[in-house]
Amino acid sequence: MEQQQEIFHTDTSELELLINSVDDIADDNVRQRWPSTLQSLSEVLNCELKRANINNPHLADKLTIALGYYFGGRDIYIPTGNKLKLALRNIAIWREFNGRNIEQLAARYQLTERQITQVVKEQRQAEMQRRQRSLF
Repeated sequence: MEQQQEIFHTDTSELELLINSVDDIADDNVRQRWPSTLQSLSEVLNCELKRANINNPHLADKLTIALGYYFGGRDIYIPTGNKLKLALRNIAIWREFNGRNIEQLAARYQLTERQITQVVKEQRQAEMQRRQRSLF
């Protein structure tokens, strides 16, 4: 958590200049000169923005630049595949849980009632950790 706060306490004037310059210089030729990871990230963001009916021609590039600025050079882990699906499923179960619907959730998510109870327990603990400060 401290590391993330440190990221956003940096002077953002340099980032603002980079992002504002995108409208002036952005075209496919500029993007082709980016490192391949940034090209791929920009393309993924662009596709998702289009799917969400967000029609801002340079928004994906601006988001890519911001991510590169804050996270560039860092080793970050982005869960994929099953870990991501399970995390999203568990969050959905927690949001739908009302204290009396374990059986319905088990049927809906094709899990046992014991598994649903475990997911609820883990999500409750995660929620408590988010809301309460650690004493140590």
